[in-house]
Amino acid sequence: MHSVEVQGNHTWGKFSAFRVLGDHEPMPGFRLVMQFAPRPEGVARLLEMRARANDPLDSELARLTVRAGIGLLQSHNVSFAYASAEEVVALVRADAVSRMGSSLAVYEQLLSMYSARLAVLLGEELVVHGHIFEFPDIGIARRAFVSAQEWLEEATPLRSSRRLGLQMRGLGQPFHPSSLETVEAQAGLLRSAGIDLETLPHWWWRGVAARFRSDGGVELYDDVPHGADFAALVSDV
Repeated sequence: MHSVEVQGNHTWGKFSAFRVLGDHEPMPGFRLVMQFAPRPEGVARLLEMRARANDPLDSELARLTVRAGIGLLQSHNVSFAYASAEEVVALVRADAVSRMGSSLAVYEQLLSMYSARLAVLLGEELVVHGHIFEFPDIGIARRAFVSAQEWLEEATPLRSSRRLGLQMRGLGQPFHPSSLETVEAQAGLLRSAGIDLETLPHWWWRGVAARFRSDGGVELYDDVPHGADFAALVSDV
């Protein structure tokens, strides 16, 4: 298990060979996937600050973060978006780079849009960081999306208990992340606040997805399936 002191989707390291930097246009047939996430320390600050006025886990903060991510489809440079309370992963349209001039231009647009939407929805600015991945085909891009979902589900006990712990800290109660080293400890902390992991909503476990249809409409999935069924949703217009 990764240290509970360090948050965020560490599985992106598996795709580090496909991470790109700089200003360029992808090779023919290659697909860009961009990942964005608020800095963990900023989210921690918000959870502590909002603790007295919100429910355990701060479901409103999570929902608004998801909304900001799904909203990237409005850029017209994203054909598929997968968003959770932790991050957003976007499949860039095949024609986006040629229209914008470079992959960096697309990245900067999406980063700015995600940050701005978060600030408007939350009433607070959060620093956002991101990465650009250039995959040789849509199949490997789908694997990246599936990996993001698998991490989200696997990390649900830890990320949920840590959110609750930060809220406790905001209420002046003692909390240290080292107390969450085991799944049993994580579940115990959540139970102490009346939270049953099994009753948390589907989107909390598996995120929300949205994609453009060929007719220009948008399909929203708040009951995202697993594995190959999820991969099959990842498509381009």
